Amino acid sequence: MPNAKNQTHNQPLAEAPVKAAEAVTSKESIKDSVNDAIAQGDQGASNKSFLDTIYEKITDVIGGDNPNQYFCLSLPGTIINPEDYTYEGPDKPAHVKANESKLVNKLFDACFVTAADNGRLLSDQYRTALNMLSPKLNRDLFEMKIRLREILMTPYQYDFGDGVEEEMTLEQVFYRLYSEYVAAKAQWNQKQVDKKAELKRSIIDPNERKDAYLEWYGLVAEAERVNLEEKLGKVLNVFLPGDMNIINAILNCSVGGEVESARSAMEMVEELSPEGGYVYPVNLYPSNWFKLLDTSFTGVDLLESPAALSQHMKNLHLQRNNIMLNISKLTTVIPDEGEVQELRKQYDEMETKFHSLVDECVKKNITATVDTAKSILALCSKESDGKTLHIPGTNEIDRVIPEGELGEGTGSDARKKREDKIRDLIDVLGKNGVECYDSQTKAVAAAAGSADAALKWCEANNKLQLKGLLQPLQVQLENINDEIEDLKDQIAISKSVLSDSSGNNVGDVLPNKVDNGYTQVLIQSTMSSANTKSSKEASSSNSSWGVSFFLGGYSCNRSHQEAVESSMSSESQIDVQIGMNIAKVTIERQWFNPGVFQLTDNMYNFSANKIASENDTSFADSNTDLVMERFRDMNECILPSYPVAFVIAKDVTIRFTSQSSMSADFARSVEDHASQGGGFLIFSGNSSSASSSSQSAATANSTANSITVRFTEPQILGYYMQATPADKSIHINSTSDNDMSIITFVSKFKTMIEDYNRNIRKQG
Repeated sequence: MPNAKNQTHNQPLAEAPVKAAEAVTSKESIKDSVNDAIAQGDQGASNKSFLDTIYEKITDVIGGDNPNQYFCLSLPGTIINPEDYTYEGPDKPAHVKANESKLVNKLFDACFVTAADNGRLLSDQYRTALNMLSPKLNRDLFEMKIRLREILMTPYQYDFGDGVEEEMTLEQVFYRLYSEYVAAKAQWNQKQVDKKAELKRSIIDPNERKDAYLEWYGLVAEAERVNLEEKLGKVLNVFLPGDMNIINAILNCSVGGEVESARSAMEMVEELSPEGGYVYPVNLYPSNWFKLLDTSFTGVDLLESPAALSQHMKNLHLQRNNIMLNISKLTTVIPDEGEVQELRKQYDEMETKFHSLVDECVKKNITATVDTAKSILALCSKESDGKTLHIPGTNEIDRVIPEGELGEGTGSDARKKREDKIRDLIDVLGKNGVECYDSQTKAVAAAAGSADAALKWCEANNKLQLKGLLQPLQVQLENINDEIEDLKDQIAISKSVLSDSSGNNVGDVLPNKVDNGYTQVLIQSTMSSANTKSSKEASSSNSSWGVSFFLGGYSCNRSHQEAVESSMSSESQIDVQIGMNIAKVTIERQWFNPGVFQLTDNMYNFSANKIASENDTSFADSNTDLVMERFRDMNECILPSYPVAFVIAKDVTIRFTSQSSMSADFARSVEDHASQGGGFLIFSGNSSSASSSSQSAATANSTANSITVRFTEPQILGYYMQATPADKSIHINSTSDNDMSIITFVSKFKTMIEDYNRNIRKQG
């Protein structure tokens, strides 16, 4: 088992001992390192789980060797929105404090891999743990303090110079005399300050001013010194200040007061949250970590393939058809036989013609559905002369049409038959494509025109209710038309840029740059390793291997999972490369003092539950069973561990490469999954912004023998967890003879006070 390595949790990220940063400092040099590694071959890599490979790479790069810390990998990662943590100026806004508190105060079940936090908060568990503890009272220390207090409370008669001996305690006499000495000393110091100020105002020359001050000091200093010595002598005749400091130090000595101090520290910083509960502020290092989250991907890097964009186009066409149909239905209630009905008639004719032409394409020895033909048509782009259509290539259409719809079977013969059918479909579309495109365009124009005319009719006839229904549809139709035109441009650009891309260059997987504090990482494995069980224990079924692991724990429909699983079984020899920048952000909580729990052997526990496990097996131990046993013990405790840092990944690129031609089904599955916001392996694909026009933070494009997925937003891959010190407290019901209960403490202290009062009355 690899070491779950870590650095000291309050060490700045920029100073972290990052091994890879020392060995690899540029994209060019890491390319050379990668090529060397490929040439030499990675012995045993085929037998290692994909998850183990990623886990070991992250922990090796981050560094550190604390045996009580371990890295808890999140599956999939957690997308973070930089806007939630960005601020200007020295003062951190309240919403940033709240967001940081939510980010780093969550807790996880003790394990190496998890699918989610356990719903508990560090602040709540910490307070619970503190409330469980009560300090023990050491008998010997308590008896010693009783004797010292008796000395301080001893009656002491003293004449302060007025001829009357006052009845006071030794402590009272000492501090009164000591206060007089301190006041006289302060008065003499103030006289010196005032004299210097006076001379500075009256004498300009600094040498003359210094001579004048020395002359004055020689006249008055002796008397002041004697006065101070007299007052100090009175103090020393009663008690030595040093001895009093020793007594006070002993009286102030205890174990257990730290619990109350910890509670007070929490109460001082807690702030009410509008969402309920409290916010507990933290400091994250480097302090400008939120400014380092911007991606280095360019627009070209994030281009989706034409096939993937066509899926978006298909959805937009379906939405537009529904809108036009609703407009057509609403215009039927208008009695006017003029412009409105004429335009509506044009829409019906063009829509009917469009569907007829599409159906004709489908019937030409092609078993594909109408939706398939429409998807292919969506890939077409109208040429400048307006008379011809550019039909996409075989590979692009091959991505759109499901394999089962163009013939079953595998192998070169089945592949050739499928390609022949695709060419037949292209020929049919070539003949009817212009008419299809023209009909669809005219239908859209007619629907928009009929909506305009209908709105004018509503205005003229004061039909406000009908207008209220038509107007939103008109706006939606205009917006979706704009989206379709933009998407056509994207398809054209994507086809032009990606047509010559082979996708075989290892360097293309690596980020374009490495920001300060980040380390560039390249991970290489094979698809077959995704089916290999990891030695890491996971706390959720979402981290099961095979297809669900490949899909990043994403919950998609069963048919999609089965399609991916089938594709993976035939593509198990695909090479997988992951390039990314990773960084470690350390956490500081001034209100959190885990050192309190190192003193639990001097405390009672009001609960039968333990705060932390007493099992101290190192998380880097090679004996997996012992480590897992410690995890099981920790998960039964109140506060088993707490996060001290988290690992951020950005500029993540995953490339799947095959030596032969990539399966169309596999490529389509990956692109569809990315467009739906699905994750891959340990990475999340969900967008962090609710206002985003796309729900996906992942883009995908494919070539003949590769698929590239890029994640556009930074995400947390996991947290470094520090095990809480072992709980050695004793249950309150099992007291020891060497310790005293609270009742004994109160009883003895009360007896001491009563004895003192009796002595005072006797002397009076």
